[in-house]
Amino acid sequence: MTYADYNYYKDTYKGTLDEETAAKLLEESSDQIDRLTYGRIRKKGFENLTEYQQGLIKKAVCYQVDFISAYGQYLNMPLSGFSISEVSLSFSKENQGPGGIIADKKTLNYLSQTGLTSRRL
Repeated sequence: MTYADYNYYKDTYKGTLDEETAAKLLEESSDQIDRLTYGRIRKKGFENLTEYQQGLIKKAVCYQVDFISAYGQYLNMPLSGFSISEVSLSFSKENQGPGGIIADKKTLNYLSQTGLTSRRL
């Protein structure tokens, strides 16, 4: 189940990926959003959330799609970073959520506004 479809990604979010690539990443991103929210979206049902929460989740999914598109090849590496000559890449722990999901800061910020990311719920 994806929380945002390609039309939303392209028309509202103004994403630039082609439909085939975006569709794959929308699915992956939605799965990651589920992990970042401890499965609460599926448990409550996306349609049962407020319109405000749904909008934030859709935005979070789209930001995560672009993040995965840009950094996906590095996200599944067993290393936290690497250097080649004068170029260095590492991922901040600030971008890591539940289940080890590394996410765009905007993704995490939008999700935090939904009230679904707190461990205390």
